[in-house]
Amino acid sequence: MAAAIAVFAERGVIGASVEEICEAAGFTRGAFYSNFADKDALVLALIEQGIAEEYAAAERAVAELKAQGGGLTATAAVAQVLGRLNLGGTGDRTSLLAQQELLLYAARVAELRAPYQAFVDACRAQVHALVADALQFAELEFTMPVELALDLLMGAHDQMHQRALFSGELDPTAMHALIMNLTRPRSGAALHPGEESV
Repeated sequence: MAAAIAVFAERGVIGASVEEICEAAGFTRGAFYSNFADKDALVLALIEQGIAEEYAAAERAVAELKAQGGGLTATAAVAQVLGRLNLGGTGDRTSLLAQQELLLYAARVAELRAPYQAFVDACRAQVHALVADALQFAELEFTMPVELALDLLMGAHDQMHQRALFSGELDPTAMHALIMNLTRPRSGAALHPGEESV
């Protein structure tokens, strides 16, 4: 799949042929079609893989934070999680370009829209649960309905990736500021020393 990512990043999904993907991967056409019905199936598999990898990285970052126990301020906890996510290798330009190409292709091809949306909806439910767990550990709560907050965070996440296409690096500054402005200390939770109410 790494070869397909590189080809799609360079030529776009529409411009890339199965033959080019096979050549880059060192596969025969027969090997390709034994794994994927067609290029559309490969695109969907790559989208699912990319989203699953990002979720797994977030899950590991939250688990690492919880394993450390308490003691961090909410600001420091958020910064640590975002820092771990940015070390996950999702910021390279090839991957970011391919992600954009895959998304555009899924939007253009009618047969891919429904399965793409179904997968994203399922992932969103997982993200909801993970964010709730992380906020509970950090003794924070959203200042607005959770679904609206998730929409804003996902929008900031996408913007961060788009900017990285040109800057060459993922900058979590805006995401960190947004999280801190979308949350407040959970009702009944004590502030850590030096922590300000948000």
